[in-house]
Amino acid sequence: MSSVERLKAPRPADLRLEPCVPTSDLSSDRAITLSFRDLSYSVKKGIRRESRNILHSVSGEFQSGELAAIMGPSGAGKSSLMNILAGYTTRGVTGAVCTNGELRDPQLFRQQSCYIMQDDQLQPFLTVQEAMNIAANLKLGSQYTQKFKAERIAIILRALGLSEAVRTRTGRLSGGQRKRLAIALELVSNPPVMFFDEPTSGLDSSTTKQCVSLLKLLAQEGRTIVCTIHQPSATLFEMFDHLYALSEGQCVYQGSVKGLVPFLGERGLPCPPYHNPADFLLEVLIGEHGDTQGLVTVMENGKCQDWRRRPTDRASLPFTVSMANGLRTPVFSPKMPPTPQLERPLPLRRFTSQYPTTFLTQFAILIKRTFLINLRDSFLIKSRLSMHLVIGLVIGMLYYNIGNDAAYVKDNFGFLYFCIMFLQFTAFSSKILTFPLELPILIREYFNRWYSLKSYYLALTVADAPVQLLCTLCYVLVSYFLTSQPRELYRLTLFLVVCLLVGLVSQSIGMLIGISMGIQNGMVFGPLAILPFLIFSGFFVAMKDAPWYFEWLFHASYLKYSLEGTMQAMYSYGRGKLPCSADYCHYTLPLKFLEELDMHHAAFWVDVVVLVSLDIVLKLIIYLALLYKLRHSR
Repeated sequence: MSSVERLKAPRPADLRLEPCVPTSDLSSDRAITLSFRDLSYSVKKGIRRESRNILHSVSGEFQSGELAAIMGPSGAGKSSLMNILAGYTTRGVTGAVCTNGELRDPQLFRQQSCYIMQDDQLQPFLTVQEAMNIAANLKLGSQYTQKFKAERIAIILRALGLSEAVRTRTGRLSGGQRKRLAIALELVSNPPVMFFDEPTSGLDSSTTKQCVSLLKLLAQEGRTIVCTIHQPSATLFEMFDHLYALSEGQCVYQGSVKGLVPFLGERGLPCPPYHNPADFLLEVLIGEHGDTQGLVTVMENGKCQDWRRRPTDRASLPFTVSMANGLRTPVFSPKMPPTPQLERPLPLRRFTSQYPTTFLTQFAILIKRTFLINLRDSFLIKSRLSMHLVIGLVIGMLYYNIGNDAAYVKDNFGFLYFCIMFLQFTAFSSKILTFPLELPILIREYFNRWYSLKSYYLALTVADAPVQLLCTLCYVLVSYFLTSQPRELYRLTLFLVVCLLVGLVSQSIGMLIGISMGIQNGMVFGPLAILPFLIFSGFFVAMKDAPWYFEWLFHASYLKYSLEGTMQAMYSYGRGKLPCSADYCHYTLPLKFLEELDMHHAAFWVDVVVLVSLDIVLKLIIYLALLYKLRHSR
């Protein structure tokens, strides 16, 4: 038989597989079959923004009760297909994605599904129990009592074998435990559709088998489980129920795992004996055994359903791996304690605010979590506080006792400028180094609809303000009194206000650069971004001495207003004649020195209003930048 005749040959009657009928523990109104038709995806690459097609009109279907795997070599489009099906990628996509035969509602589907990405992005300073409590309080609405949530968390942890690690911080968990915890966090709301991107990445063979076994049991309870996998072992490959194979953005095979070898054999591609079918499939997909276009034609690019499993195959699977203590996952497990609340299924409904909890509830939970993380991250806080104290002592000793002496007015001017520079760079660098690490966690939790961006950003801003205030207070109090600045409470207060505002504005600039560039580029190009503010601050060159076409840059520099504010706090508001320890002091009158610097017409409260307004504007820009990144960087 020629190769053309093999491709045209019909499926043998004894091996023909009927459409699969889902059998699951999930109620029929919750079981979701995910299908897609003529799905194409293109991206723009290069300087010329040329379009490149990743997926080419592929079709397919993933049914409830199945553990489905998307396979393909690197660059075949499996991750792109996963992202599109999960709703993570929306731009450049054409075609239709359906749930239970109807066109998918993206907003409702986000509430019915979860996406567990390849990297387990978890808060390392929270314990397993704390992470689960936060997830339950965010993902379950107020209609559920705390007792119900606690019982639900206990059952999930016991079912996934995490009961003994409830007091362990997530940063100290093993790779397998982190994978299971990532699944447990999403199981709180019992989603009927779950997506996993390379769930076995970075795991050893034993942990990999446990992870896939867990996914298998989740699917057997009626969920639709879809995951991408690169090159599984033969044992691991047989655990999957459904296989979707891609090559160069086209579907080469869609059907049962057991049907793969007969399918390839009928097309003149017999798998060698004692050879891993998954390895042989990858050889076929990369073209080692000829062009794959004929296989694409036979499968109708994913529309052919002849190779699906029979219903009897699904009912008699020889899969005996069980979870810890023989328990299954909630909510429909028959071994669950017979309490009325636990027997009540979690409703799947469209929330009016798109989230199961209100804005205030989200804010309260998130700010508590942020405070707890800040307290647990003792190295960062202690290092920031100790650095401010040490530098305050060093600078205080260097400029010791000069603040009330007319002979050292210019030196005191340098001290005030250094205070601004130091507080600026420490606040600026802290956000560049820390906030980009939070972004992957934010992306995962925001996409899975844990909370809104407004509540997260507000909680982050409010929780970090006390740390910045404490660091600023430590530095200011030590350096202020060692340098013998005026012992007047209102001057100390005004100086502290300006220093705090400088830190807050610098934090906002650092966060904005961290969002845009990341840690490495931010540390390199970030200082260059604030260099113009330093040059036109009024310390190196007074505005009256600069060319007229540079004046607008002075007005645009927030450090100019910061320096003016500190000088007004120290030398304005009727400060009297300064004592002179030398034979002659030119600046015994503070007003004379302010006139020399062209700061005698400045108003302290104008500088404060400018700094406060700038911080508000920057925080608004940061919010919009975060929103843009969450929506367009997928």
